[in-house]
Amino acid sequence: MKKIFSILFLAALVMVACENGSEENNAKPSITITSGDVVEFSGEGGVAEITYTLANGTDTKVNVSESAAWLSAEQSGDVIKLTAKANDTAEARETVVTLRYSTATAKVTVKQAGSEYDVVFEAKRFEGIYFGTEYSAMHNYYIILSDKGVNTDASARANSTYYYFDMYRNIKADEMNPVLPEGEYTFDATNSYADKTFSEESSWYGVTGADGKFTKSGSFKSATVVVKNGKFTANIEMEDGTKHFVSYEGELVATTHLSTFTEDTEFAVEGAEVTATCYGDTYEKGQQTWFIEAVHGNDYFCVEVMAPSATEFAGIYSALAASGVTDYANKFIPGLIGEGLVGTWYAKLTNGVIKGDVMAPMVEGMIQIVNDGGAITINYSCKDDAGNNITGSVKGNLK
Repeated sequence: MKKIFSILFLAALVMVACENGSEENNAKPSITITSGDVVEFSGEGGVAEITYTLANGTDTKVNVSESAAWLSAEQSGDVIKLTAKANDTAEARETVVTLRYSTATAKVTVKQAGSEYDVVFEAKRFEGIYFGTEYSAMHNYYIILSDKGVNTDASARANSTYYYFDMYRNIKADEMNPVLPEGEYTFDATNSYADKTFSEESSWYGVTGADGKFTKSGSFKSATVVVKNGKFTANIEMEDGTKHFVSYEGELVATTHLSTFTEDTEFAVEGAEVTATCYGDTYEKGQQTWFIEAVHGNDYFCVEVMAPSATEFAGIYSALAASGVTDYANKFIPGLIGEGLVGTWYAKLTNGVIKGDVMAPMVEGMIQIVNDGGAITINYSCKDDAGNNITGSVKGNLK
């Protein structure tokens, strides 16, 4: 009897051991937030990180999701990077970010305070004019932040918002690529044009109407500007007592642009009417100048290319450099303003006419033109002069 009992006891131990091993082998994946389950932003927005630990999984990939337009979340190395836009309202807001690791989930609540400012403006365009020491002992950077940009003569466009900063720095810039130097700049009501200041007489704010004329404007009472790590931020108190927060993040080059675009643009146009005209060796470079136009509804495309043949314009073309080029073969002419649009452009028509309010010159990249018995395809992988990607294809028949 004792022998039988011992055998049964041993069998029970084996079964328990197997069950424990099975539990260990089948442990579920888990994700644990280590940075806290609440993240808070000020009304100005900014960047924060969520840290976490993973267990019982073989992958390091964490899927992250959020639904608020004011917040972006992405995995960056072994953390989740959160980027909150400035809150342009007085109301606080919040959303939930969900992290998924295999079958496990974890949630973090993200809160943002209401703005302490009367106006919060995130500029889409950073432009300006570099005057160097032409008018002052310090190097003068005239900076323009706006939503739609300025014309090449720095004049305002219709229905746009502008902030102007007449800034001074003891650092010389490359005149072809004048980048605003980093530092903290102070509003100077005395107009001394001293280092790290911006003047009272030429720094202001305005809003234009449909005719491009200013319908609203305001003078600065006090202000500071911080330029750091490719970001421009300004805290401004206007003469009327309102407080404005202005920001821009990107390339801080003080130049103007022909393009009115403020973001990357992709298109897929079919059924365009295409015309192609050969003007001969207009540049006297041994290449034939072809001007191809494609129109579909309000979409207008024109491409000026240098081809070896006077009877065929199909080929792959790269942008002609601004200077120092002797070989024009298989080049496209970047978009310019002459008597109308010259070179290579994408624009919108208004009642069949180019008004100049929506247009982008293509100045970099590659263009492929295919001619299949009069069925034309033009493929674009380009940039405009404001740095936006202009990509897509236009298909149509040759008239």
